Amino acid sequence: MEFLEDQHLFWDVDIKNLDSEGHAQAIIERVLERGSWNNIEQIISHYGRNRIIEASKHAAWFSDKTMYFVSGYFSIPLTEMRCYVKRQSNPIPYL
Repeated sequence: MEFLEDQHLFWDVDIKNLDSEGHAQAIIERVLERGSWNNIEQIISHYGRNRIIEASKHAAWFSDKTMYFVSGYFSIPLTEMRCYVKRQSNPIPYL
């Protein structure tokens, strides 16, 4: 699994201790948020679209760019994404 060997994605953990199944949620979120297109293709190949869709729906946080990309690419309505719903219920006050 090449995506697990990418040091810039997992700078804060010992890669030898990462379990691709046990840490799937965190790995998928990290690759979607910070990975290259090649990394994203690798996780789709490894986990499958359905598992990535479910992980994306349960992600507590994505940047706006990632949230809208994931929503569009995987055809997930924003209202089904936890990170979007959470933002709507906690708006940033106007400055």
